[in-house]
Amino acid sequence: MSSTVRKKGRVLIPLTPQEETTCPAASVEAFLNSTLTTRLLPALYSVVLLVGLPANALTCWVLMTNFRKSSSTLFLLNLACADLLFVLLLPFKISYHLLGNHWLFGDYLCRTMVAFFYGNMYSSILFLTCIGLERYISVVHPFLWKHSNWTWGKAGICVGIWLVVGLGMSPLLLHPQTSHISSLNITTCHDVLGKDKHMFLTYYFLSLVGLGFGLPFVLVTVSYSCILVRLLAQGRRYKQVVRVLALVLLVFIFCFTPSNVLLFIHYVLEATGCHNVTYIWYTLALVLSAFNNCFDPFVYFYVSQDFRAWVRDAGSCCLRGLKTSTGRDSKKAALPLRSSEQSQL
Repeated sequence: MSSTVRKKGRVLIPLTPQEETTCPAASVEAFLNSTLTTRLLPALYSVVLLVGLPANALTCWVLMTNFRKSSSTLFLLNLACADLLFVLLLPFKISYHLLGNHWLFGDYLCRTMVAFFYGNMYSSILFLTCIGLERYISVVHPFLWKHSNWTWGKAGICVGIWLVVGLGMSPLLLHPQTSHISSLNITTCHDVLGKDKHMFLTYYFLSLVGLGFGLPFVLVTVSYSCILVRLLAQGRRYKQVVRVLALVLLVFIFCFTPSNVLLFIHYVLEATGCHNVTYIWYTLALVLSAFNNCFDPFVYFYVSQDFRAWVRDAGSCCLRGLKTSTGRDSKKAALPLRSSEQSQL
């Protein structure tokens, strides 16, 4: 039994000679040289960077300059900060894949990037869960929300989430994440770890999936079900709340569910090289989880009055400026042209 446990705890595992004949597509070299990792993944992460960096930086600026002591603003500001920290490290991830999965920045920066990658996922899940529970309280128990001073409680919840996520990511910061592949003469970051390394990974990632995704998903599903039951008799009064629920559920289902389900399957399976295929699918699902940085601005728009008002004001200013410039151009076009004779006088 102990030998079985000792074999677990891996990411990608080098294939044995027998496994190379039975499942060549699962080889480490094939994965690291594939078009998926060297072209498709960096292209998708570049989209996340180009959209997520300006969107989340703008959101942080708007929410901080127009801050209201409300639950939504506080949770959204923390969610935007988590997204912004994540996209600031994406250039390292993109360069890693573009260089053929070769990490040039040392083991400590690799640990930091991996910790921020998973930390962003689970902090986003927790903050989105808080937004969902806030919607539940405001709809199902509105008097409890209105007649209580929740400001310090909400701030404490946000601090608690950061502390829990920081402690949860500490094992990734404390253990080496790089591995040198002599056959390709490259150094990977987190992608290749042998069977005999970090046997804690199995229990660690299964705990992350259960507590960081499973429990929040159950809370969101139950609370949203109660909200929808309550809203069935309310007509269009809470139309905006329904939009928020739909957006948060979409982020959970599209971004976080595939990666966490595949992560669970990957670490439940026996640690053999042929099961590397599950990790290959998992790397693609991780890109979907990164796209939550692009979807979160829509959540900001529907949840935050400050953000919605700023977008409307900015849009009206742009329209007024466009109309003004168009009017000036039309006036210039309407002026009579001087003839060549008049110009010579």
